[in-house]
Amino acid sequence: MVEHLLAKEKVAGSIPVSRSIFISIGRRRQVVRHGSAKAAPAVRIRSSPPIRRDFTCRVFFYLCKVFLMRAPHSYSTEAIVLKRTDLGEADRILTLFTPGKGKIRAIAKGTRRPISKLAGHVDLLCRSQLQLAMGRNLDIVTQAEGRENFQRLRNDLWHMTCGFYLAELVDRFVEDQTRHYDIYVLLLDTLRYLDADANALQQQLASMGVNMDDTSKDAINRVPTGQQEGQTRLLLRYFELRLLMAVGYEPVLQHCVSCASEIRPEENGFRASLGGVLCPQCSRHWERRLSLDALKTLRYMQRVKWSEAARMRPDTRLHSELEALMYDLLRFHLERDMKSWSFLEMMRKA
Repeated sequence: MVEHLLAKEKVAGSIPVSRSIFISIGRRRQVVRHGSAKAAPAVRIRSSPPIRRDFTCRVFFYLCKVFLMRAPHSYSTEAIVLKRTDLGEADRILTLFTPGKGKIRAIAKGTRRPISKLAGHVDLLCRSQLQLAMGRNLDIVTQAEGRENFQRLRNDLWHMTCGFYLAELVDRFVEDQTRHYDIYVLLLDTLRYLDADANALQQQLASMGVNMDDTSKDAINRVPTGQQEGQTRLLLRYFELRLLMAVGYEPVLQHCVSCASEIRPEENGFRASLGGVLCPQCSRHWERRLSLDALKTLRYMQRVKWSEAARMRPDTRLHSELEALMYDLLRFHLERDMKSWSFLEMMRKA
């Protein structure tokens, strides 16, 4: 373009050329003509730094600054305390199960001190509204307000141990930072059922004249084993089955897992490593026998809510069969034993 103008100027004679600006893709060039028309043509090209590159960098840093200024440094969430671990002299690391963020870990500073205001709101199995400050590795609990502490559940050792067993199950099966709103609702509803069952049991014991503060062996032996446990054994089986369904480990109960044939109303087999029921033709794969009553109970609990499943009254034999079957499934998927399971067995057989 510059050469074209110079050639045109030579032909025209003394046609003055004013200052012209030509902008290319990356640089701005300016052609300047000095001297009179009679003088020899002299051209000087001046260049400036890139325009688009500077503009892009300024916009980028401005957006980063705005984003960092507006980024939240704290958030509020509802949570159930699943686990706590001592840290240092006065702090604790809490394992929290939230409806929106799933399972997270946070630090509760100073909660082991007697004068701590947060200690009562971040106890095990408490449902609290928490305010957390975002940290580099772990978030920090700055405020807490208790919503439900399930006090009647805590007054009974059996029901409290069942609650700890539920919390351990959720802690083992649910991964960190994975949202499971259905499991959160399941855990919360089960804790409420446990609390109501503990309250009903305490009222029955009070009507029988048993002092709730008397924890001696004679006082405990006066209460029948079925009344001590209430409906908690069936409730635990219901929770275990629903939890396996929520995390993708639902046992197959409609057809044989080996030959895919339909299960008939007769005695069948079960194998946890195969994930379901086995027909009599595949008895070589049986790990344990599965009665027809146990199969019907499991199928019924798969499709109904607990309010309907609570109407069932299985006998001791059926309770033991369901318990052994579900424990095989849990141990296979977790590849380890549950810590609270052995304590529950010890209390049930005492």
